[in-house]
Amino acid sequence: MAKVSVVVPIYRVEQYLEQCVNSLLRQTLTDLEILLVNDASPDRSLEIARRFESDPRVRVIDKPHGGLGDTRNWGAREATGEYLAFVDSDDWLEEDAFEKLSAAADANGADLTVFQFVRENVTDGVSRVCSLPIDPAASQEETAHRVLAELIGPGPDSGVWRSVEMLGCAWRRLYRREWFMRNHLSYYKEQEIMLEDLPVSIQAHVLAGRVLFVDGAYYHYRYNPDSLSTRYRPGKMEMLLRCYEVVEHFLVSQGLQEEYGERHLAWLLRSGAHSALVNVFSPNNPASFPGRWKEVHGILRQPLVRRAAASGYLKACTKADRLIRLVIRTGMTLPAYVFYSAYSRSLRRDAGKK
Repeated sequence: MAKVSVVVPIYRVEQYLEQCVNSLLRQTLTDLEILLVNDASPDRSLEIARRFESDPRVRVIDKPHGGLGDTRNWGAREATGEYLAFVDSDDWLEEDAFEKLSAAADANGADLTVFQFVRENVTDGVSRVCSLPIDPAASQEETAHRVLAELIGPGPDSGVWRSVEMLGCAWRRLYRREWFMRNHLSYYKEQEIMLEDLPVSIQAHVLAGRVLFVDGAYYHYRYNPDSLSTRYRPGKMEMLLRCYEVVEHFLVSQGLQEEYGERHLAWLLRSGAHSALVNVFSPNNPASFPGRWKEVHGILRQPLVRRAAASGYLKACTKADRLIRLVIRTGMTLPAYVFYSAYSRSLRRDAGKK
């Protein structure tokens, strides 16, 4: 049994895959199982992956197309290592990443180990370490409680946590594999649920017997602000609602709804409806004015969005939160249309300056 199984989902990454896999083969921890899981990629990715099969640590799995969540699950089922990690195939790692992470997990008996990462901006070549704003005086248990709360939603006490990036993603965590599989953790289909890894991260933080937070930035995340600012996702509100419902069902099942229910509603408003309204005004949205008007109106009339807007939870949060709540709470299409049209343009201008 390998010390760490690394699952690398592959889809349309022929430009980056070699760098990713080489960063795994150069790990100072050589006791690895590297699972390159091809999700029926239509480019040369599978051909490139096959070149690495001469290394006994590498196994290439070719599967029918199912999306990122399905591909991660496929790899997790095939994995045999003591620990499990997920690496996106356009990213790469520091050479000592798994040696240090597995040693820290061993020393602390951790089911779940959370680490930092480096954001690599592809447009200007600038690298930036992204760390959690952990209080050095806080215990691991106190930090675990804080991170769980921030995963579930924003609060009046969030402060610097609001600027944390990629908090719920699969790849900034190392999992004890037996614990991961015993708790039936599995990723959702991104065709049905937006942020398919967020519910699993929340579930993992609730179910872990021991969560460990380490300081090192071991993962390099390839960030493209141009893509993020122009991307359009049809049906985004519906997929975010589904994400909300999955998490809500889990919180209820764990007896946590009373503690976190209002916070999670705030997430639906701040990260759900707000994000979906911004999405309407993506330059890649093919809809004309009537189509965008209808989309804005539909988001404002969603029953769960109305329920979230009626909550007074965000009143105690930031000015931005209060403004978003005010615009959405009116339920009026015209002011929301005007506000989000202007807001989306400002986001694209800001992205262009970074």
